[in-house]
Amino acid sequence: MEPEAVCALRGVSFTYPGAAAPAIQSVDLTIRRGEWVALIGANGSGKSTLAKILNALLIPTRGDCFSCGYRTDREEHHWAIRSRISMVFQNPDNQIVASVVEEDVAFGPENLGVPPCRIREIVRESLCQVGLEEKRRTPTYALSGGQKQRLAIAGALAMKPECLVLDEATVMLDPQGREDVLKILRDLHSKGMTLVQITHRLEEILDATRVVVLRKGQIEWEGELPELFEKVDRFPEWGLEIPPLVRLTGLLKKRKLLPESCLPSVKELLENLCP
Repeated sequence: MEPEAVCALRGVSFTYPGAAAPAIQSVDLTIRRGEWVALIGANGSGKSTLAKILNALLIPTRGDCFSCGYRTDREEHHWAIRSRISMVFQNPDNQIVASVVEEDVAFGPENLGVPPCRIREIVRESLCQVGLEEKRRTPTYALSGGQKQRLAIAGALAMKPECLVLDEATVMLDPQGREDVLKILRDLHSKGMTLVQITHRLEEILDATRVVVLRKGQIEWEGELPELFEKVDRFPEWGLEIPPLVRLTGLLKKRKLLPESCLPSVKELLENLCP
């Protein structure tokens, strides 16, 4: 495992019990410290399975996975891995365990045996990071969907992880809720947090430093974001939806309705995909 790697998968496959085929197969992938890696692909491509392997929620049936320097197939390493690689899932209700906001954020550090005085600091810091400091004594049931997802992120951050993995964390949110979460991710990444983001929405990965496309359990393509939009002809094959602006530009080029000099560049397209 290279020094700057947070996670390293080598020849990793995973098959669910009773399944006819592996969910992921022969995957080689390295997540480096400080990266923002977007995992994209159609439903059933293996994205969520791969995410759960990163923090030892699932153990490879073949191959090796190292997370934060630990082998994930060693049960004695699981607590250390899961305290360093935190996950946020699509339904925040499945992660909220307490009836009051600050108590929910404190749950993880309490289980780590952190002293009470330090827990109070961690709770305050984590809630400030997601903009919920004024809601610290609010009942969790009274939060909106977007606020609940921000609370789930705060709970993950309270573990002081090296890496945050988000599995479709915005899928149940309205546009404002999605933008609130993405703003938090941008801020975390600017401060050095390693992010692994799973999403179907290409407009949500504009800040990713690397994109990995999964198809039928294997890595089909990986590279930087501008390069991805040079592959739009393969999007249908990969189960990805072409963003409207990208589709429109392709049609204009194909039909020669505007001079080439008037057509937007990939950079301009990416900058205008989000309001």
